Amino acid sequence: MRRGYIKRDICIDVMTEEEMIEVLERLSERLNYVDFKAESRPGRIRVIFYGPKDLIRDAMAEAYEIARAVRGMMYPDSNGLYAYSIREVVSLVRGVAIPLNLLVYSLRFKGFEAYLDRGYVKTNAKLEDVMSAAASISDVYEEMKFTNATPMCKRLIALYSTVMDINIVEAIADLEDMKLIRRDGEEGPYILSMEFNQAIAKLKEMVGEGHEDPDN
Repeated sequence: MRRGYIKRDICIDVMTEEEMIEVLERLSERLNYVDFKAESRPGRIRVIFYGPKDLIRDAMAEAYEIARAVRGMMYPDSNGLYAYSIREVVSLVRGVAIPLNLLVYSLRFKGFEAYLDRGYVKTNAKLEDVMSAAASISDVYEEMKFTNATPMCKRLIALYSTVMDINIVEAIADLEDMKLIRRDGEEGPYILSMEFNQAIAKLKEMVGEGHEDPDN
């Protein structure tokens, strides 16, 4: 063994073969900075790490986090909610980065229960619904790249455009008609006509349920 290198191993319990495959795939994708091998048998994965102590410590912690994320993604809790790691959600969105609370609002407006909790999106929506909503918001943000609007105004435009499945020109026109946004002068940016949470509550009356603060 090379000087300064150590060998450590951990065991990860899994419930199904599908869960085992998901964990193994994510270990391969995310732990490429350390030497390791994985041995599997029904119900358990043994991961053997080899390398510098600090690197091994980080890799072990990440392996456990991967296992928790996969389990939360695959099996709902007693309240019927899945737990999707924010890191996993962000990694799967290939376009423009999005505000995570906007994803929660979008899911709520689509009729799902959803909130943010210690690094996870907790929701009764399936992963494909979460990723579809996240991808739609990302696409709208890409479309708004050169739109002259404040950041909070862009959030409202993105939410409305995504929920109603319309383009940003239509979304801006509708939101102006609803007096939720306005121009700041003739050539100024679009701004909110009221505080953001008030605008969300007003929008909720027209297009869906669930306007509470996602961070609570």
